[in-house]
Amino acid sequence: MLIKLNIMKKLLFTLAIFISFASFGQTWKYSEGGDAFDGKYKTSVVTGVGTNFPYNKPSIVINKFEGKSINFYISDGGYFQDGTGIKVLWVFDNEPDIIYSTYDYSISNDGKILFFSEFNNPDGAGKLKPIDIIEKLTLANKVTVRMSDDYGSNDIVFSLSGSTRAINFVIPKEDRQQMIERGLAERTALGEAEGKNQLILDDLMKKANEEKLSYSSLSVLKSKFEKDLGLSYYTGMGTGKDYKSILVEGKIGDAMFEKYGYVDLFYILKDGSKEKITGSFDVEKDAPVYMRAEEEKAKMQEEKEKEEIEIANKKAKDDEYLKGLLSKYQRDDIISHLTPEITTISKKVTKEQLDSERADYTDAQKKQLEAFEKNIQYGFSIQDIQSVKITLSDFKYKKYWACKVDIVLNDGTTRVIDNTYIYKLELTNKDLKAIGGKGGVAF
Repeated sequence: MLIKLNIMKKLLFTLAIFISFASFGQTWKYSEGGDAFDGKYKTSVVTGVGTNFPYNKPSIVINKFEGKSINFYISDGGYFQDGTGIKVLWVFDNEPDIIYSTYDYSISNDGKILFFSEFNNPDGAGKLKPIDIIEKLTLANKVTVRMSDDYGSNDIVFSLSGSTRAINFVIPKEDRQQMIERGLAERTALGEAEGKNQLILDDLMKKANEEKLSYSSLSVLKSKFEKDLGLSYYTGMGTGKDYKSILVEGKIGDAMFEKYGYVDLFYILKDGSKEKITGSFDVEKDAPVYMRAEEEKAKMQEEKEKEEIEIANKKAKDDEYLKGLLSKYQRDDIISHLTPEITTISKKVTKEQLDSERADYTDAQKKQLEAFEKNIQYGFSIQDIQSVKITLSDFKYKKYWACKVDIVLNDGTTRVIDNTYIYKLELTNKDLKAIGGKGGVAF
């Protein structure tokens, strides 16, 4: 029994030595399996040699579950965390002058696995997919991978001997070719779009320079343009909007613009609409926006003066018209008393203005307005007054104290001023009779 036990120990020791040598020999292995929960899968793996202990035996793994996408990752190449500047560089021995990199990855919960989803494309537009790098694993003899972060790096060498058979087992050559062709078609289309967007970027930057934005603003703006157009680091991530130009605006009267040159920027889209560009931007002191602002100021002043003249002319016309209507009262003091009272009530909101605002009201607001509408005293145009009648009342201490005013409009409606408090005019019965009136009677 003792002899048999010793023989078994020697066998296990020999098997462990064999496995160790096989591992250091970097043999590609492949297998398949599955379970009731995850379904069937196929896997290929190779272990490399690293330079950063204890992560000196990392593995490239390619696996695929039925009906699901490919998993492509490196395990045990280091301990990784988000926000630590992770980079992964690839150099194939049959392309010694080309470095492939990836900044798009996910990290396993234990930090020991990096899953890859996209790689840079040194040959042009778009990103390479995992299948593109996997295919390269079948074409070279060796690949060197540098995995690094802010705390160090690990240079790893993987043998690619036997990789073709192992990878074919997981993803047949025909399937890989179809996936590669789809990716190439996407990159070709993206390249055409990028060529078009590069011309748009040039036009936008030309306009930004013509508008004399500051150096720092130009730098920020270029990055913003590239992001929105899906260029440079943002390949394939553009907004898809049709940008035509930019608009630079300065707020007249705002010290941040007039003293310090801060402006608002907008995209002008091909449909003529504009869209605000977020950020803080400023221009040089001789920027065209200042000239446009001065022209706008002059225009605003001209319009203001024109409006003031129009208002003055209208007021003179209204005063003359109202004076004619009130001339029947013969006394300047009565006319002077009534004129501002009538003018004030005429300036209330008009029915037309209220109706235009009503379109934005809720149903509840409309019902509420209808309930009170009968009591609303709308404004009106002085020129629409057909006639004015006054009724003096509350005679005491030898003078009239109250004066009701009825304003009859051309549309047949009447506006009423219940009391203008006329007692300061000291009107007596004799005064009222002299102008053809009688207490308590409208005239």
